[in-house]
Amino acid sequence: MMSVRSLLGALAVFLAATLSILLMMTPVADAQAQVTGAADFRNAPQLPPGQYGDTIVSGDSAWYSIVYTNGTPYAFEVEIRGDAPRELDLTVSFIAPTLDTVDGPAAVLQGSGASYPDGHTNVWFLKVSLDTNGQTGIAYPFTIQVDGVQFFGTEPCAETPECTLDAQYREISTELAQARSQLDDSLQTTEAVQSEIDNSLGILSSAEKLKPQLVSRLARSKTIMAKLCAPEPICQTFPDPGNKTPLIGWIAGLAAIGLGGARALNRFKTAEDPEQDDSGQDGEKASSLSSDRFARR
Repeated sequence: MMSVRSLLGALAVFLAATLSILLMMTPVADAQAQVTGAADFRNAPQLPPGQYGDTIVSGDSAWYSIVYTNGTPYAFEVEIRGDAPRELDLTVSFIAPTLDTVDGPAAVLQGSGASYPDGHTNVWFLKVSLDTNGQTGIAYPFTIQVDGVQFFGTEPCAETPECTLDAQYREISTELAQARSQLDDSLQTTEAVQSEIDNSLGILSSAEKLKPQLVSRLARSKTIMAKLCAPEPICQTFPDPGNKTPLIGWIAGLAAIGLGGARALNRFKTAEDPEQDDSGQDGEKASSLSSDRFARR
């Protein structure tokens, strides 16, 4: 008998525990997330899909933001909680990023989809207004139901299934670092090329400045060479530096002038030596006659 009572007692405890667990797991139908609407669209809180509770003052409006994709069916509904005077009119308006009203105002909004102009974000707005024919400035609690919008959570990507944003960010960072490195190398190469161009321009400028002096010296050298080579053309023809660089051409010309001058001087020295050569030949002839006479004796 005691064993049966014990079993029944244990079973009753088990059933009670199970019932309490089930009651804890069952969601409360009236449980709502509390939000606070903003006075304008600039500070409007974002509402993911769901049901929310807020308080609104008669004669005022509350703004909320939602993330909406073009062509997505939507449904929004507002309702005052508890008893409310008949003169109250609680409505919601669906407003585009351009602040144009797409649908509403009404207590219930439903649509197959809306579109916003290109070049704008996908952040839309809900404007809840409480109009009254009676006394203003009285606060009333209400609920707002949001459906057909997106939800952008703040959970880390590593904790979100199938999230690849971190991997994509790493790839983009690597590509960006490579692009920056290539840009730095290109800038260094450009600076080196510009330095070579500046050096070449400097050399060219110096050569242009020296050109008048070299031309003047070349003219004087040609005059001197003409005097030394007259009356016979015993000197080499002055080379044409046209197919050479200006500086190398003038150096070659001056070298030819020096060679021609040396040959001219050698020619003049040769012209003065014949008398000495003739006297030397006469001496040799006299010495030869004396030797012949001495041999005959």
